[in-house]
Amino acid sequence: MNVKSLATGLGAVTIALLGILSFATPSWAYIQDDVDMLLELRDCPVCILSEADLSGEDFTQVNLKIAELSDANLSNSNLQEANLMLAELKGANLSEANLTDASMNGARLQEANLSGANLSGAILTQANIDGANLQGANLENAELTAAIIGQADWRGANLRGANLRGATWSEAIICDTVLPDGTVGDRNC
Repeated sequence: MNVKSLATGLGAVTIALLGILSFATPSWAYIQDDVDMLLELRDCPVCILSEADLSGEDFTQVNLKIAELSDANLSNSNLQEANLMLAELKGANLSEANLTDASMNGARLQEANLSGANLSGAILTQANIDGANLQGANLENAELTAAIIGQADWRGANLRGANLRGATWSEAIICDTVLPDGTVGDRNC
């Protein structure tokens, strides 16, 4: 076998493998059965709800522990006392959502839109909110111990009484933001 025929054979195998693998790429869009179960039972741990439109729904005390909710629309939803522990919420729209007293320990909220959301009393211990939009959000008395805040946008947010012990928030945008001690902060505006 010469080098030219070996190269041609390897090229054909590579093209065939790429074609097969392109069809095997998993889709992370929501599963309709999971959406139906959530709407009916209000209990959907480990469900796949990515990109689902769940805006305006009443999910009080819902169980969405470890659920996949990336890019889901939960704007104007009531998630009061919801269990969102370890939930994947990257890029999710939670604007104007009620997350009062929600359990969000370890949740991944990178690039999520939480503008105007009510997170008072929410538990976000070790949550990752790097790059999240929290403009005008209410986080009064929220628990953010060891949270990864990174470049979150806190403009106009209320953090009065929030616990930020061990949280990394030196890069956060803090403009006209009520800090945990009640003072108004302006940094990185």
